Amino acid sequence: MCGWSDLLGRRGYSWFVIALLVVAFQLSTAGTVGAQFGGGQPREGACFYKDSDFRGPSFCVQAGERRESLSGGFDDEVSSIRMYGRVEVVVYRDTRFRDDSRRFSSDVRDLQNEGFNDRISSIEVRGRGGWGGGGSGQNPERIVRRAYQDLLQREPDEAGMRLYRSRIIDDGWTEQQVREALRKSPEYRELTTMTRPKAQEIVRRAYLSVLNREPDAGSRGYVDRVFKDKWTQADVERELRKSPEYRQR
Repeated sequence: MCGWSDLLGRRGYSWFVIALLVVAFQLSTAGTVGAQFGGGQPREGACFYKDSDFRGPSFCVQAGERRESLSGGFDDEVSSIRMYGRVEVVVYRDTRFRDDSRRFSSDVRDLQNEGFNDRISSIEVRGRGGWGGGGSGQNPERIVRRAYQDLLQREPDEAGMRLYRSRIIDDGWTEQQVREALRKSPEYRELTTMTRPKAQEIVRRAYLSVLNREPDAGSRGYVDRVFKDKWTQADVERELRKSPEYRQR
């Protein structure tokens, strides 16, 4: 039969174990919350989730921020978007704000419905007081330069800068209106019109990036997807990573 000292010792040990378990649980919970909200929900901004209905790991971005690429395993992995405050979100299929894009001004529970599930590689989050100009307080030259870089992949020429700067200052144009005007230009149509040589070059870059070799005859199917279905280089790279050749490397 044990004495009181033995019993208290055992009870003390049991309470010590319980205390350790409680601390471990709290640390685990804190880690989960931190991973989910990326340091806290923004007062004005957006959070991007790996799963639909705002579930799974996520990261958050403040209004006015841009991410030309998504790190931390989120590239081509976002499935829902939750917004806070008066913001608009633009998502792009490729890095550096290139290729097909969508603009959202309210929560998106499932990007599958928008044709963008697991296909986002860069993002912009902006306040809805205006996409630039029109009293937003943003620099007109910066707005024009950003639109040219994103859409035409070059710096604005003198005539273009003068024209769109005047539109912003004198006519109250927003950045969205500047972008819409650039999308109607012959230069943008030429740049974005897909041809088979362009599709072949996209596939070639994907092969070099993932498999470190030139494409062979088996790449024709990918060329067709790029040409007909508007696949991006990121789409081709994702499929190549599923191939036996890549997995056996």
